[in-house]
Amino acid sequence: MKKLLFLFVFLSGLNVVAQKSVLLRANYAKGDVFVVQQDISQDMGVQGGLDIKMSMEMKVNEVIGDTIKTESQIKKINMNMLQAGQVMSFDSTMKEENLDQMGKMMKQQIDPMLKATIYSTLTKKGEVTNIKVEPMTPAMSQFVNQKQSIKYPEEKVSVGSTWSDENDMQGAATKMIFTVSKIENGKVYVNVSGNVTGAVQGVVKGNLEIDIATGVQDVANIEVAMGEEGAQTVVKTKSSTTKL
Repeated sequence: MKKLLFLFVFLSGLNVVAQKSVLLRANYAKGDVFVVQQDISQDMGVQGGLDIKMSMEMKVNEVIGDTIKTESQIKKINMNMLQAGQVMSFDSTMKEENLDQMGKMMKQQIDPMLKATIYSTLTKKGEVTNIKVEPMTPAMSQFVNQKQSIKYPEEKVSVGSTWSDENDMQGAATKMIFTVSKIENGKVYVNVSGNVTGAVQGVVKGNLEIDIATGVQDVANIEVAMGEEGAQTVVKTKSSTTKL
């Protein structure tokens, strides 16, 4: 009897371990709507810095096989910039008459971004295969070129699993390594490390919280430190995604 009880407990333990191996996929459905909150800060030391808080809404228009088509719009932008000892601020929710002269100049550049629609095609592994903006503006072109998708691995992952991904952008190559630190409460927690080579040199670090059921990155924190000590630029991107 004791042997049977031990065997039952042992097999139950194996079953728990087996459940900790999960397949990461973007399990979106047509009509799904997500709100993405993003905070991007750029610290250039004595040269100043920039902080942008942005809210976007993404709608899933089509899901056919492995292909997902979405459309996104920026709903609001709040920006604070420190340059040459001067602070410049902009809030897209403010009426034009309440903005200062600099704010009104920034509004002319940002308003077209709020009116544009971003159309993206991606796979269920999260790889963006096509992206276009209508209407396209210089500011939106720069914005979409800087966005990097995080591709999920082909195989299932468990605690300790690693995979890597590389992106090339404007002469700089970014390699990121993803390591699963824990799986619990329906989420996969991932540590991010890596480096930037090419036109600039840098180090990448951060973390992700991925919802297993939807494949959505509920939380994504990525920090990139570029340049040499004393003349270093640190870019931090904090994102949260919520399904409506």
